[in-house]
Order: sequence, then C-alpha cells, then structure tokens
Amino acid sequence: MVSKYFEIKTASDEFKQNLGTIFEELKDKKVLLYGAGEGFVVLDKKYNFKDKLNITGIADLKFEKDTKKPFRGLRKISPNNIPNEAFDVILVTNEYSTKIIKYLKKTLRLTCDIRALFVEEIEEEQVNLNFLYKHKFDKTLPKLIRQCKGKKVVLYGAGKMLELINKYFDLSGLDIIAVADKRFEKHQVGETFLGWNVCSPQEINNLKPDLVLLSIKFYIAMLQIIKSSYFDNIKVKPLITKSFFALMREVWGQEKYEK
Repeated sequence: MVSKYFEIKTASDEFKQNLGTIFEELKDKKVLLYGAGEGFVVLDKKYNFKDKLNITGIADLKFEKDTKKPFRGLRKISPNNIPNEAFDVILVTNEYSTKIIKYLKKTLRLTCDIRALFVEEIEEEQVNLNFLYKHKFDKTLPKLIRQCKGKKVVLYGAGKMLELINKYFDLSGLDIIAVADKRFEKHQVGETFLGWNVCSPQEINNLKPDLVLLSIKFYIAMLQIIKSSYFDNIKVKPLITKSFFALMREVWGQEKYEK
C-alpha cells in the first residue's frame, strides 16, 4: 500500500510538471532507475517509463541476491554494483529520495548526476506528512477549528511541522493572532511567519489569547515547561491530537524513533 504522502504528491500539478520536465531533459541520456517498490509500479503503469526514457536497468536493495529475472521488463541491478554500470544519470523513483540520495553519495561515493521524482520543498516533508495522517490530523483539525470558534489563538512553534501543516491543510478557520517561538525573541516590528504576526514566548501574555496551540511534533515534555515558564492562566492544547497509546510512547521516548 502506498503512503498518503505518495498519493498527495503524485496527484499534484507540480509533480506532474516535474515528471514531464524530467522525461524531456533525460530522453537522450542513459538512465539508471533506483527504486522498485510499490510506488514505482503504480507510476510505471500510469506513465510507462520504458517509452519515455532510455533505461539501462533498475536498482533496489531487494535485488541484492536476485538480478536474473527482469522487473517489469527492466534489468535488475544490485545497488552495490551501480558503480560498475554504464549510465549518464540516476533517477530515484522512491518517495524516500533524501535517504537514497545520501546513500548513493556517501556510501557508494557516486559523483554522477542524480535526479529524484519526489522533491521535498520542506525538510522532512515525507516523514511529517505521513506522521500527520497516521495521527488522523485531517479528521481532528476540523473538530479543533469548531471548538476554537470565536477564540483568539496563538500558535507555539514555528518549525518545519507548522510549515508543512500550512502547506497541506487549511488553518484559515482559526483566528490566529500570532506565532510564538524562541527564535522570535529579537523579532522586528511587523515581522511575520507564513503570513502571521510573530512574537516571543514572553510576549504571549500581552496578546491575551484565549488559547495557545502547540504546533510541534512532540509536545508532552513541552506542555508543562511552556505553561510554567511563560503563562499560568491561558489554556494550552496540542494542534496535533494523538491517541493515548501514542502519547505514552512519546512519554517513554519511543514514538520519535518510529517512522
């Protein structure tokens, strides 16, 4: 089963445009594909890579011990044998492109041209979007928006998670008066983040919000620290709701190590 990130990303216009650009730019080159997972099968059925590119073969870890029988009509290549192959460019088809490119460059020490079908515009985009859907954020956000109707909200945490949420979800139903973060302790007058006014944690009390929503991935340890350090009478809740068992895993430091 493909991930939610795969579904959303491949359905976007930017992905289709990027794929079209790749097909055009690489049509006269010898292309070695990397990634023979379920995602590639889905894409290959739709776009038929053999008709678009001059493919020398396809590499994947699962081909380390079996390179004889072709995979979807393509020659199998063990990743360890990539340096011995003749090609102009490697095209990573797997959604975990960041890790794979790191492996190709650091472990195999390849200096060739490497392209990727899945480009992360935000750091850890793939991991964090799947994380949000794992915790049913698409279902809990509308409920939270209804609960916050008529309330002034400050978001606490101006990191990559909030950037991702802002890109893929609609927060316009929340009356967000500011985004607070330690990085804004010396902010300029009128400074904004993702279109919202910013403030330091120490300034939250002055804004007199009805609610502070923690827009961070792992928040259990931060709940009491933030509340006791900066304010006492303002309600604090997580933006991302988790199940009881997920919270217990976070308490014991397990969830942050899970994919």
